[in-house]
Amino acid sequence: MLSPTKPIDPYQHLYARDHLQRADEFLQAFKALPEGVPPSWPRYFLLCHAIELALKAYLLSRNWTKAKLKTIRYRHDLKALLREATNEELQLSASVAADIEALNEAHQNFWPRYPMEESKPVFIIDPFESAATELIQTLAVSLHVSFARRVQRPRTM
Repeated sequence: MLSPTKPIDPYQHLYARDHLQRADEFLQAFKALPEGVPPSWPRYFLLCHAIELALKAYLLSRNWTKAKLKTIRYRHDLKALLREATNEELQLSASVAADIEALNEAHQNFWPRYPMEESKPVFIIDPFESAATELIQTLAVSLHVSFARRVQRPRTM
């Protein structure tokens, strides 16, 4: 439910849009980076970070403060961010929500960023692209954001 009070920060709506635009940039970088040998940690990071930024964009649009999002309770925790966004009336399909939750452990514990000391099973990241895309497209409609697509330059070898 949207708060009837004005946001404390008059630029709150811009922060939400900026987060969503940045989420889309990370998603586009994920798509542009060639698939490597799974789990392809750079691509894993890009996609998970895109999801995190998109969820934060939604919460910022619902008058959450930047300070609240930076607390330990929400930092990098996709499950917590998804739960709060759902509580704030974000409508996602059950499969998208399940995909986001499935990525939480790896993202929250920085597996894509730092080598792990223990061995654990890791999802192949590519099947999660559709969930991230649906999330960002849903929020773009909700927040009235359009993305300017950059022309892809051919890579030289």
